[in-house]
Amino acid sequence: MDERSRGPLKFLSLLGIIVICGLIAWHVGVKVSFLRGNLFTAGYTILISSYVLSRFGLAAFYRPPRDRGIEPTVAIIVPAYNESEAVSRTIRSCLALDYPRHKIEIVVINDGSSDDTWDRMLETAAEYPPGSVRCIDLGRNMGKRAAMAAGIRATSSEILVFVDSDSMPARDAIRKLVQGFADPKVGAISGLTYVRNAATNTLTRMQATRYYVSFQLLKSAESVLGAVTCCSGCFAAYRRSAVVDLLDEWEHQRFLGVECTYGDDRALTNRVIKAGWTTRYDSRAEAWTDAPDGYRTFFRQQLRWKKSWSREGPLLLAHIWRSRLRALPSVAVQTVAGLMSPLVILYSLAQPLTHGRFPAVYFVGLFLVSAAYAMVYRMLRNDGMWIYAFLGTFFYIAFSPQLLWAIARIRDGKWGTRDDAGTDAGPGQAPPAQRTGDREMVLSNV
Repeated sequence: MDERSRGPLKFLSLLGIIVICGLIAWHVGVKVSFLRGNLFTAGYTILISSYVLSRFGLAAFYRPPRDRGIEPTVAIIVPAYNESEAVSRTIRSCLALDYPRHKIEIVVINDGSSDDTWDRMLETAAEYPPGSVRCIDLGRNMGKRAAMAAGIRATSSEILVFVDSDSMPARDAIRKLVQGFADPKVGAISGLTYVRNAATNTLTRMQATRYYVSFQLLKSAESVLGAVTCCSGCFAAYRRSAVVDLLDEWEHQRFLGVECTYGDDRALTNRVIKAGWTTRYDSRAEAWTDAPDGYRTFFRQQLRWKKSWSREGPLLLAHIWRSRLRALPSVAVQTVAGLMSPLVILYSLAQPLTHGRFPAVYFVGLFLVSAAYAMVYRMLRNDGMWIYAFLGTFFYIAFSPQLLWAIARIRDGKWGTRDDAGTDAGPGQAPPAQRTGDREMVLSNV
């Protein structure tokens, strides 16, 4: 479809978003009146509807950082664990970046993989001139944070860029991502990550649309407030001076007596915000990553992410009023509504049995939010997958009660989507985090 025919469709999508947002606002009034005596449900409606509407309002003011022509030194840090099939591809994409070679360091860390990831790293690095890639082997599995921290300590560049071992930044992504650091107040910037294997099945398509809407709507809104609450581990950059003083505290973070082994990106972003730095989102800096294509792996990943949010969300709320006051209402609503969500859906589903009526008003609201997200996707992308943005919203809401299980298992340090043999700790025990025995191998021709 050419640009001339896309123009009217974009306009119609925008018009649809405006109409749907108006209906959501109207729906709030109807539901509050209809459930006048039910403060719990009415309160949740006000919270979640105001949050959704505020995302659209704030995102309308979003503008990506402007190109300032800066070229700071950059360290690309790639932690890898059992990524034999993907790590070579990631290394090659990092070496193909459009950025001055003398201003870039590439460090790949093997976190005690049990497959041939280390051999693949060395083989790929050996394909390039000496000094192009540094390969570090931790010797045993110590967790992603230890791998990231080892990468930070092995470099000296001004900007630290983290790239997951199954991710690929676009050729111009680093050049664009660093421009936001021209503002001395900025401590971290998240790029835009697409799902590379979106076409695999329905699950990956729903994840792809969810990723895109989350970045282009939710992170855009947070960026306007100067407080992107999670600079995604797939592809994000940090100012070294914003991280070095937090490094030990972040690497060995403890919660409820147990050392934290998951949620590294959200936890690091949280600490950067707490230290007074601004965090941004750059929609021009693009990368691609693989999403789970099986439901078992997907639900385990979501459990880990929910455990991370359950820990870091309230921690962020505890200090955001000091570090970024204008983001307080947004963070407060997001946290409270997120904690209420599984209770509300369970209550709504139980209504036909307990009250003899179908919660039509609740599902009308969910339908409107889903339609709004679908229209956002349709307005910004023309790949025919907007319907999965609509279906995906229902899908993600349907398993929101998983949050209750995540809270119950918040002290469990297992990742779920990887072999946790190296980080399996008993109740109340921290997984091993010592760095003794780490070894670095820099090939003579790497």
